[in-house]
Formats: sequence, structure tokens, C-alpha cells
Amino acid sequence: TDKGWNVFIGGNGGANPKHAILFAKDVPPSKVVKILDRYLMFYIRTADKLMRTARWIENFEGGVERLKGIILNDDLGICADLEREMEALVGTYACEWTAVVNDLEKQKMFRQFVNTEETTPQIEQITERGQPRPADWPKAFPAVRIEEDEIKLPRSQWKWRQLAKVSDLMPTQEGVTSAAIKYGDTQLAIFHVPNKGYFATQQMCPHKRAFVLDHGIVGDDLKGNIYVSCPLHKRNFSLTNGECLSDPDYKILAFDVKAEGDDLSLLLPDPTELDPVIGTSKWMIRQATAEMYGRGGAGQIDIVGPDGRYKPELELVHEQEPQTACAGACGDSKLEW
Repeated sequence: TDKGWNVFIGGNGGANPKHAILFAKDVPPSKVVKILDRYLMFYIRTADKLMRTARWIENFEGGVERLKGIILNDDLGICADLEREMEALVGTYACEWTAVVNDLEKQKMFRQFVNTEETTPQIEQITERGQPRPADWPKAFPAVRIEEDEIKLPRSQWKWRQLAKVSDLMPTQEGVTSAAIKYGDTQLAIFHVPNKGYFATQQMCPHKRAFVLDHGIVGDDLKGNIYVSCPLHKRNFSLTNGECLSDPDYKILAFDVKAEGDDLSLLLPDPTELDPVIGTSKWMIRQATAEMYGRGGAGQIDIVGPDGRYKPELELVHEQEPQTACAGACGDSKLEW
């Protein structure tokens, strides 16, 4: 304003929008920041965790007028304390991302895989109107149970393979730590659970074909089953046998882990045996191999089997044996759109 600043508080966007409330009028520039400091620190002191300021003000005893008395008139005699607390908060602030940029060791925490500098695309890039973009992510996939007997080599012939270091997971007694590793074309997730040990599973959640399980939340149920919860849609997979505890239509592969000194080894078949079952190229979201409704680009889809798994061999069948308009709808098991 021509006399100073008007201070508004408690505005809220989102699902329940609310207009901000005029809290103070024509505040001199020298006092604006102090008022904001007091307001924010008092909010931090008294609001519930994750409570929006709009809800906090609505529930505050005495409402906005009482809040004005505390923040503007110092009715409780705490404004000096609030200002000191904000000064200490600002004075001790440090940007965590700047620290990472300036620290090579911390940068290792953001590698895709802890056992290699290689990276693997999680979704195929396509070109539309001359611009690259990720391929369309289907809204739904058929449910899939990935069973160990799909690996041709029996477990008795698997070998211990050193793939990571204990230090890669930075294990603590405070909580679970995890990391992703690359093994051939396969992505695996390793977990350290305090007082429980090390566990490993495939990295891909079969619900949405996302390679994210190393970022999942680890917990246990009432029966003591330890599971990892997919961070996307909360399918809970047992870390010991891969069973989905929240949806029996899904299952993943779980693997044994042992620690020897700083070495972490997994009991695994050869990559040539494992890649055909859970390899990245088999499960990643990819550009369509056939056009749907005559459209290109985003209108394309994958050639897959009845269970939703990518079947590259069916592309050749599809090309050699043109389908009629009703082929997929008439029960052709070669194609599942």
C-alpha cells in the first residue's frame, strides 16, 4: 500500500481452497518480516504435524482476533522468544542439495545402481511431433505372479555372487536402508532391516511394471512377516518368499543374501537364466510395436502375451500373419491388447 504492506495469512489451495485472511494493514517495511517470523514460529509451536495453516487458524481458540493479540500485541509476552527461535532456525539452515553437489561421497547416494556407474532406462523414450517423451503408461496390466520355477536352472545350481558392499547400504540400527543393483539386464533391490539382516528381491513391482521397490517402505504384519510396500500403490511383498500379502494375484522373486566382511553376496542363477524372467527389457514400458486405430506415436501398444508380459517373438508372428479386425476380440491368444 502507499503506507506499507498488508499481511495476509491462512490461504489454502488444493481440494478445499480458502481465501487468505487480512491479518495486518499498512505495516512498515521494518516490521513485516518480524510479524511473519512470529507467525510462522507460533504455528510451528502449536499446530499438529502436517496441518495446513488454514485448518490451524480455523481450530485456534479465539480465532484470528486472538492470534492478532498474540502476534501483533504480544499478549503472551513471547514475541521476543519467537523472533529468537526464527533467527536460530535461519542461522542454522543449510541446503542439503548444495551439500550433495559439493560432496562426491554424497553423490553416490543418488546413483541408479550401487554396483555400477551404468544407467538403465526405466521407460522407453519415443518421439512425438519431433519431441522426445516417455512412452504412454497403460492404466492397467494383467495381474502377474512371477514364480521361481520360471527360471530354468534349479536353485540347487545357483551360485553366490558378490554384487554390493555393506557400505553401499549404509546400514544403521535406526531404520531400514536399501539400494538397487544391476545384474545383467536384471535390476535387484537389497534391504537391510535392523536386527533382521539382509534381504533381496527383484526391483520391479509387477502391478504397474515400475522399477521402484528399493524405495519402498519396509514393515511387518501381525504374523511377523517382513514385507516391502511398493511406494506407488502399496502392494506389500514378502521379503522372504515374494508373496504379495495384500493381493494374492501378485508375486515377485526373493533371493538369499549373505554378508562376509564388507561384501554382500546374493544366491543367483546366471544372468542368462534370470534375464528372460525379470530382465528390464522384458518388463519396461516400451514403444508400441503395432498401431491401434490407425494412429502412430501415442496410439501404439506392445505385443504381449495373455499375462501381459512382453513377447518379442509375437512381433514376428504378427507381421507374418496379418490379423483381421476382430482377431484380438475373437479370442486370439497371441495378442492381448
